[in-house]
Amino acid sequence: MRRLGLTALICGMVAVPYAALSQESAVPTADDYVCAMTGECDEGQAAADEPTRSEDGARVSATRGFSLSRTTPSRPKASTTTQTRRQTATRPSQATNRTAVSMARQVGRVDLRVGFALGAATLNAEDQARIQAFAEALKRPQLASSRIRIEGHTDASGGRTLNMRLSRERAQAVADYLVSQGIDRDRLEVRGFGYDQPLPGRRASSPDNRRVEAVRIS
Repeated sequence: MRRLGLTALICGMVAVPYAALSQESAVPTADDYVCAMTGECDEGQAAADEPTRSEDGARVSATRGFSLSRTTPSRPKASTTTQTRRQTATRPSQATNRTAVSMARQVGRVDLRVGFALGAATLNAEDQARIQAFAEALKRPQLASSRIRIEGHTDASGGRTLNMRLSRERAQAVADYLVSQGIDRDRLEVRGFGYDQPLPGRRASSPDNRRVEAVRIS
């Protein structure tokens, strides 16, 4: 029984970083968007974050939670549990890049992951958080001089005229929010494509097609 209890404890300690990682990657960061839009993806992005010190003296990112370097002399070999915790703690930086890759079908084009209700073009709080992160990315040196096309899309519910209008309204809602976050409106172009450009592998009727993508055009 004691062995089973110890096994459960170890598994629980290992599971914590994965749960935190899942939550962290729910809303992409400005770094994720820069990576996806420019292809400049730094495996050590967290090195720029303000570090703190862990119990073993390692420098640990305050926002990413992974070890950057050792600053103390080597110590006796750690226990299996400690080694496992350190190994799993190095994974968020890799996950950041996987998030960027999953957002981008090609470099310079990202799905902003804005979800819309049927027939609606309203941004909820989570949508706004994603767009805020994208706005921050557009202020970074890598993208500060770029022009961006905001593309709205719908599924195939309803007629073509309705969906062309709705897709543009969705794109415009994102563009307006970017402007409210300090992005110059002259940098943004707004287009609506209705249901003419479904996602690869999706039927035109799939709700997944209700989306807004951002494309770097210059």
